[in-house]
Amino acid sequence: MSDTAFEKDDRIASILVRLEDDVVRADVLESEEPLYEPPGDLICRWTYIFKPRSTDEKEAQEAMKLTADNLFISLFEGEDGPTQENAKLKHLLGLMLERRRLLRVKSKDSTFTHYIHRPTKNEYSVPNVELDPQFFIENQEKLEFLGSTGGEGSSETGKEKSNKS
Repeated sequence: MSDTAFEKDDRIASILVRLEDDVVRADVLESEEPLYEPPGDLICRWTYIFKPRSTDEKEAQEAMKLTADNLFISLFEGEDGPTQENAKLKHLLGLMLERRRLLRVKSKDSTFTHYIHRPTKNEYSVPNVELDPQFFIENQEKLEFLGSTGGEGSSETGKEKSNKS
């Protein structure tokens, strides 16, 4: 969309889209959203007011990454083998941590994606489930802290991210 960087207090529309083998997030100015054509099936969308990150926020981002990483690991504590408990949250966190390169896919089948956690070398089996819009609606408050991590969207231009790859 626009080649200009987001400015403080811009209204941003974030759009989660399912491609053939991936889920991507695109951030566009809300005013330009009607012109945006998603490259796949729309999973969900949300809007927010853009707040630029301060230079001190890099440290906070690292702490948040560790929080998401710790949450992911804690979901598997006490499990003897692969389970479907908290499947959607495990799947979402798995995708996020894979993108941050904290998880590496070891193998994948129709039921589970088997990840290697790079820092600890532990293996985790994450259920392959559909992330439907209802999941995001019901868990919006719980997931809020995840949406602001890893630099996704906050310093991006209005250009859709899928064009970058």
